[in-house]
Amino acid sequence: MKKEIYLIKPLLNKLEKFQPTPTLAYFLITLATFLWALSIVTIRGVHEEIPPLGLSSLRWFLGVIFLLPFVWGELFRKHRLIKRHFGWLCLMGVLQVGSSTMLVVGVNFTTAINAAVINAAQPATTAIAVWIVMRDKITLGQGIGIITGLIGIMVIVGRADFATLLRFDVNTGDWFVVLAIIGWGFYASMMHRMPRELGMTTFLFLTLATGSLASLPFYIWESLNVKTVPFTFESVIAIIYLGIIVSVFSIYLWNAGIRSIGANKASIFLNLIPVFGAMLAIFFLGEYLLSFHFIGGALICLGITLVIKLGRNSPEIH
Repeated sequence: MKKEIYLIKPLLNKLEKFQPTPTLAYFLITLATFLWALSIVTIRGVHEEIPPLGLSSLRWFLGVIFLLPFVWGELFRKHRLIKRHFGWLCLMGVLQVGSSTMLVVGVNFTTAINAAVINAAQPATTAIAVWIVMRDKITLGQGIGIITGLIGIMVIVGRADFATLLRFDVNTGDWFVVLAIIGWGFYASMMHRMPRELGMTTFLFLTLATGSLASLPFYIWESLNVKTVPFTFESVIAIIYLGIIVSVFSIYLWNAGIRSIGANKASIFLNLIPVFGAMLAIFFLGEYLLSFHFIGGALICLGITLVIKLGRNSPEIH
């Protein structure tokens, strides 16, 4: 076991510092978005078997356990730095894990396609969060893009029926997904405050650990009052995939790509999430693309294009 750790740790450290060529960066970012889309389909596929709070909590706990051997020494060496920024780290943990939990809960009530298409609005919600947190001015074109993207979300949430929105007769799951991307927007807008000397591996571990602790009471409540997580072969595979491949590995791919091409160019690749998500949901779950998906998705893509092309540089999204 110790030998395996000594082999894996240098690999993770190299990945943190690795700056790929632009061509390789585009591939890594594309792979990351594919893994995120697959995670949405996975969550939807097991939602009848695994309760949402338990699934979310266990995936992050697994990520914490996986990273602990690699950062154990760093936690002691950087304890003063961690103590100085502990409040901010706790907030980032709550935003990361809390937003993920919102998505998991949402996918229990809405389709994987809906969740994937709404998820594509993250660049627009991030721009709003940056404006709120950093008071970064929003250009006219960027503002039009944000509004266009939000209209696209409303089209999907309301199933292209304005009367549905007026009656608030919408799918609860869609609203949870919207809350999730808002939370991730604020998470991304605050990434610039991370001390460089902390290191991404240590930062990821601390956010996962603090977020997992914050989610623990909700997991316990669900286990006692609703349903416990059944430890079947399918549930274990789903938790391992979400806990290690998505919560740890895909974030490294995303960060490596961003180091090469920048956050603005990388953000446009989030448009691939609904594309991959729709294909995977149709193939594995038998879901269908409806007209409001195309209308809302087109508006979201137009909004994202305006935000990225006409907006200013924003903090990197990790």
